[in-house]
Amino acid sequence: MAVATKLTDAKLQGLKAPARGQAEYSDADVPGLRVRVGTSGVKTFILRKRAAGKIKNIMLGRYGPRFTLAQARKKARALISDLEAGKAAPVPQKRSQGTAGTIRAMAPLYLASKTGLRSHAEIKRVLENHVLTKLGDRFADSVTRGEITAFIDEIAERAPVMARAVHAQLSAFYTWALPRLDRLESNPCRDAGRPDKPKARDRVLNDDELRALWQVADAEAAPWGPGYKLLILTGARKSEVFEADRSEFNLKAKEWIIPADRAKNGVAHIVPLSVAALAVLKGIKDAPESEKLFPATGNNERGPGGFSKAQARIAKALNKKLDREEGEYWTMHDIRRTVATGLQRLGIRFEVTEAVLNHVSGAKGGIAGVYQRHDWKAEKRTALDSWAVELDRIIRRKGGSNEVALRK
Repeated sequence: MAVATKLTDAKLQGLKAPARGQAEYSDADVPGLRVRVGTSGVKTFILRKRAAGKIKNIMLGRYGPRFTLAQARKKARALISDLEAGKAAPVPQKRSQGTAGTIRAMAPLYLASKTGLRSHAEIKRVLENHVLTKLGDRFADSVTRGEITAFIDEIAERAPVMARAVHAQLSAFYTWALPRLDRLESNPCRDAGRPDKPKARDRVLNDDELRALWQVADAEAAPWGPGYKLLILTGARKSEVFEADRSEFNLKAKEWIIPADRAKNGVAHIVPLSVAALAVLKGIKDAPESEKLFPATGNNERGPGGFSKAQARIAKALNKKLDREEGEYWTMHDIRRTVATGLQRLGIRFEVTEAVLNHVSGAKGGIAGVYQRHDWKAEKRTALDSWAVELDRIIRRKGGSNEVALRK
C-alpha cells in the first residue's frame, strides 16, 4: 500500500525507477491520486477510486511539461466529482471510437472532423483557450445546462462577444458528440442561457487617450507593456500578439508572419514591421526555455492569462494620466478599430486597411477573392510606417519622456 505524502514537482522529479515492477506514491492532497513509476523511469498519474462497488484504476496521463502535477490534481478532482455523482468510470477504449469520456479526450476527434473548414483555427482556439481550460476534464455526458449557463455567464461579464462564440462552439461540439454518447439525452447547450447579441461597437480611442495609453504601456513590464504597444503599432488581434511564437518574427526582413492556424480567418498574414515595432520587439527579454514571445508564468507552452485584470489596471492608469475620474469604457479590440480609423484618417485606401487587418471581405471576399491574389505587402508596409509616424506625432505633441522612445 502506497504511503500518502504531499507530492511536489521536486519530489516527482526525484523519484527513482524501481529495479523491477512498479512503484506507487499516493498524494495526500487528493485522495486516490497516485503516481506510478515503472522500470523505465516514466511517471504516470492514476486515480484509484471505488465506482459501482468496484475499485477502479483510471489512467490520467504521463507526468511531464505537457501534464503537470497541478493539472493531474485538477483532472482527478473533476473525475471524483463525476464518479460521486453516479457517473460511470471512463472505459479504456481507443479514442477513435469517440468514447474516451472527457471533453478533452474527445476534442481531437471533434477537431479532426472540422479539418478543411476555414474556421478550423478559430474553433481550435476557442476550445483550447476557453472550453478545455474550464470543462476539459469533465465527462462530456455529465455537464448540465445549468453549469454551462454559469460558465457562459462568467465569460460574458468580461467579454460578451466571446461568450456567445464559446456557447456556439460548445453547442457545435455537443451536436457532434450526441450520437457518440449513449447517456447524453440532448445537447445541454440548447436550453442553456447565453448573452444577447451585443450592439456593434464603434469605440475609438482619441489622440489624448492613445498618447496616455502609450505612456502607461511604457511603465508596464512584459507582457502587458510591449504587448499593448504591438497592438497599437500593428492593429493585430489580441490573441495574435499575446499567443505569438518567436519563430514568427523575422527582424532582418522586418516581417511578422502570423500562420494560418493562428489567424482568426484561417489565412496566413504578413505584418510588415515599422522601426517602432522592431524597437519594441528587440526590447522584449528572451525566454530560452519557451518558444512563446510572452510565455505564461509556470507554463512555457502557452501565452499569458489575466487579461481582465491587466485591462482594468491599465484603464485606471490611463484615466489617472488624463486626470479624469472615469472615461468611456474601452477594450483591447477597440485599439484595433483605432488603428483602422487612424489609417483611414491618413488617406490609406480602404482595401489596404482591410489587408492590414487581415479581413477577408470587400475586395478580398467572395468571388473577387478567387481572382484577386495580390498580397498588398508593399502597401501594408507603407501604411504601417505612416501610422508609426502619425503615432509618433501624437505621442510627442505635448512633449514628455516619450519623445525619444518611439522615434528610436
